[in-house]
Amino acid sequence: MDDIKISCYASPAQRYISYFLVIVLMMSSNAQLAWSASSASTAPSGDVSVEGNSAAIQNIGRAMQSPEARSANLPTRSVAPTQPNIVLPDMGDPGGDALSRVDERKYGEMIMREIRPDPDYSNDLPLYDYLNEMERRLLQSAKRLQLGGANEQGSGAYQYEIFAVKDSSINAFALPGGFIGFHTGLIVNAETDSEVASVMGHETGHVLQRHMARQLDKQSTNTMIALAGFVLGALAASHNPSAAAGLMQGGQAIAVNNQLSYSRDAEREADRVGFQILSGSGYDVHGAPDFFQRLQKVTGIMDSGVPAYVRTHPLTTERIADMQDRVRSIPNRTVPTAIEFYFIKARARLEQSGTTSGLYDLKNTFDSLSKQSQPGKQMEGLYGLALIAQRQGKIDQAEAYLQDARKVAHAEIAPNSSLQRQSLSLDITASELALAKGKNEEALQIAQATLKAYPMSYAAGAAMINAELKMGRTNEAIAWLKARTKAQPNEILWWGLLSQAYDQAKNDPMRHYALGEKYALEGSWNAAIEQLKIARSLGGSDFYQASTIDARLRDMQRRFQEEQKDLGKTSGRN
Repeated sequence: MDDIKISCYASPAQRYISYFLVIVLMMSSNAQLAWSASSASTAPSGDVSVEGNSAAIQNIGRAMQSPEARSANLPTRSVAPTQPNIVLPDMGDPGGDALSRVDERKYGEMIMREIRPDPDYSNDLPLYDYLNEMERRLLQSAKRLQLGGANEQGSGAYQYEIFAVKDSSINAFALPGGFIGFHTGLIVNAETDSEVASVMGHETGHVLQRHMARQLDKQSTNTMIALAGFVLGALAASHNPSAAAGLMQGGQAIAVNNQLSYSRDAEREADRVGFQILSGSGYDVHGAPDFFQRLQKVTGIMDSGVPAYVRTHPLTTERIADMQDRVRSIPNRTVPTAIEFYFIKARARLEQSGTTSGLYDLKNTFDSLSKQSQPGKQMEGLYGLALIAQRQGKIDQAEAYLQDARKVAHAEIAPNSSLQRQSLSLDITASELALAKGKNEEALQIAQATLKAYPMSYAAGAAMINAELKMGRTNEAIAWLKARTKAQPNEILWWGLLSQAYDQAKNDPMRHYALGEKYALEGSWNAAIEQLKIARSLGGSDFYQASTIDARLRDMQRRFQEEQKDLGKTSGRN
């Protein structure tokens, strides 16, 4: 068996994903489409490199993990009337929890704390909103269909988080605990939102069927060794990539044997469940076979030079045929692509542009798209030009392009169309441009209206807070952020903005407290504890605030000690 080589020149996010490949491949040695197309404008190569931006990095996409048990609220499945009622488990039901859902979430959060600070992690809020809104729509479909553990409650329920990685390769992957990553290249190369949804539905199928938990139940000891090796490898990567690669070697080969049959079955089941979710959510069911078939054509994975478990799934043709058969059973109906998809494609292109020279080339790409006959390409091109002008500080020019994009969008939507005329991306950019021109009241009004239309939007909430702080409405900003951090205590964004708001209000103790919460979520426990110690020493806070700071300081110190203890135990298993 050939070794996977992890280059020291790979980015940290790529290294973390490479290390996670070990776990993914244990569960799914052939579960991937190995999508390696570099971008929509670049012809794919038939060669695969296992150095640098390696196939191991690019091929983790068809991950099959994240736990979700069958819901206890689902009805029992009956056999013949003469037999007693029994509950038949889904294929993905492990029948026993080698790794609890709580522990899986803990491991996932540990990994995410390493990924979020990395430059390759996308902080583009409209893009983040788009992906998570799509996942919510798919999960609602799964709940209506009562699939797997979609209706799980309490500690067994997942709080899914979908994030983007700045990478032009076509890929998607899942991490323990309900975290799913999408490479920007997948969004850029998709032609409809249904194609993106088909990939997300497949990943959600793996999550709902608890494929990782099932595998852990069958091979708990070996899998935990490899999982421990991965966690340590991911944590060591930022300091010593060579040492991190060495840590992975011990756990890599232990549990990859005898997985092919299971992996193929699980992959087929994820296709089946994903198709059901996609069909029930209102997306075009043709999205899955169309996208997978196009990827099969553009992906030039060769048969030599790469370990079998990082190549294209050998059953790709069979799977596509199976998807096409399912599509034939669904009545034909026209499902238009939402206009927001084209604006998100522009943002994804910008996210992966990288250097200044890349921005120059991207401007030419957007200019070319704006002159195409298809309205979708025009919208993407015009909005992309607005984003580039905004980044270059050419605000008037950006507003002109933005207005042109809005005109094309409105012309494309018929008066009685089901498509929503309002666009989150357009409105957020309009608010940002107004704020840049000193039109603070206008910026705030746009942001507030957008938040009303999209109450779960991170981008709209951040735009509103930025406008309020610019206007000196500090108390209003603090009140909203306190409520939001109470409702979503694990969201770094809100704690960072709350720290800024307290700073503007000259409330130093609470500024350090909010900053400490932000650092804790980023995994910087020492920095977080230090911030809370500073907050406690400053004085000036009321009794309630001081009590909150003291309680959180004790809790952080306890959690930090427990995590260090867990890592020590995990290291000992290797």
